[in-house]
Amino acid sequence: MLLYENCRGKQVRQGEPATMTTDHPHADAAGPVASGPGTAKRLGRPPRITPAQIAEAALAIGLDQATIRNVADRLGMSVPGLYHHVRTREELLAMAAAHSLGEVPLPEDHGQPWTEWMLEYGRFVYDALVAQPEIVGQILAGTYNTVRLAQHLERIFAVLTARGFTVEEADATRRHLTDAVNGAAVSEIGRRATIVDGHPRRDDLRRAVQALGPSTVPLVAELVAVDDIDGVDPFDTVRLVVAAMASARGDR
Repeated sequence: MLLYENCRGKQVRQGEPATMTTDHPHADAAGPVASGPGTAKRLGRPPRITPAQIAEAALAIGLDQATIRNVADRLGMSVPGLYHHVRTREELLAMAAAHSLGEVPLPEDHGQPWTEWMLEYGRFVYDALVAQPEIVGQILAGTYNTVRLAQHLERIFAVLTARGFTVEEADATRRHLTDAVNGAAVSEIGRRATIVDGHPRRDDLRRAVQALGPSTVPLVAELVAVDDIDGVDPFDTVRLVVAAMASARGDR
């Protein structure tokens, strides 16, 4: 039987089908290699995308602008490819919100009073919510990562039980703090939104007083005469709640 050499210099028997070989210097199991000028480009299955990468891409875009398409674009993958990980925009936002809250750091425990530790933790959560207002909506929808939540709870409970709390007391304290932080964050987000939209609360109330007449709402008229009625720090609510819990426990 006659033999001949193929383009790679390999002898092939006449009549046998030509087969693809993988002796190209850049070829491997990932797939064939595209030829052309410059660095060889590997074709085949795209790199694996993790939920954390998807969430971080959505957060980088901003949850108000995050869609399946623009998150896929940011990750350099196709929309159908991203649909293998998240089916809807709501699921995408939930994933991003859970990731963001799960990344909130816990304060270092160096023996400080529990009130200081909880206030520091509350400030971390507050800042995260104010920076990403869309996360608040996900919290209201009951979106959370139970694995991350359990890990957070374990560390919070460890700090509080080391200071004389029972687990039940630690959980109640954490829930009171969380409620106060969420409310403070919503207040600050709303305050900033009214300023951006050009109608801060003081100006709106002044217009209302003018429309109704100062004699109709004299106490409100007195309030709007103050230079800065919006100068109260919403996080003061969190401080008050922690102080009240400390007082109820007899702590100072």
